[in-house]
Amino acid sequence: MPAENASVDSAVPEPIAEQVAVAELNIPESVAEAACDCEALVVEVEETYFDRAIRALAARDYAQALQYFEAHRDADEANAAREAEIGLAFIAVLQADSRDPSNSQALDDRAEVISLALSLLTRLEDKVASLGKANSQLVDDLKKREAVLERLRELTLGQLED
Repeated sequence: MPAENASVDSAVPEPIAEQVAVAELNIPESVAEAACDCEALVVEVEETYFDRAIRALAARDYAQALQYFEAHRDADEANAAREAEIGLAFIAVLQADSRDPSNSQALDDRAEVISLALSLLTRLEDKVASLGKANSQLVDDLKKREAVLERLRELTLGQLED
């Protein structure tokens, strides 16, 4: 019997509808309806010298930040010394730069510190670019001097042979 003549109706069985019992969900009553002493749940985070140093740094109060980083270095925390050294190095770089872009826009302290870092990075990139230009000029000058010295040697040796 050819496949074209086969009956499609007899090949596909009709689905049998089964009824499945749905279990009830055990959902607790709304939390909003329950009495809550939320003030008791508030956890106050202890502010460290590092936190204070970051805030002082964000406010561009480098002297105060320096004191807080030094106090943080003396703390008995595992990473305190390393964190303080990083902060002190950052302050040293910021203080070495004579320009101080005080364009704070009342940002979050962390964002303000990132802004300081980006500003410093931009200035350092500009300095690297200017040093690169100066270096290429010095390389050109050196090549010219070497060429002149070579010519002088040739002239001097040529006169001695005569």
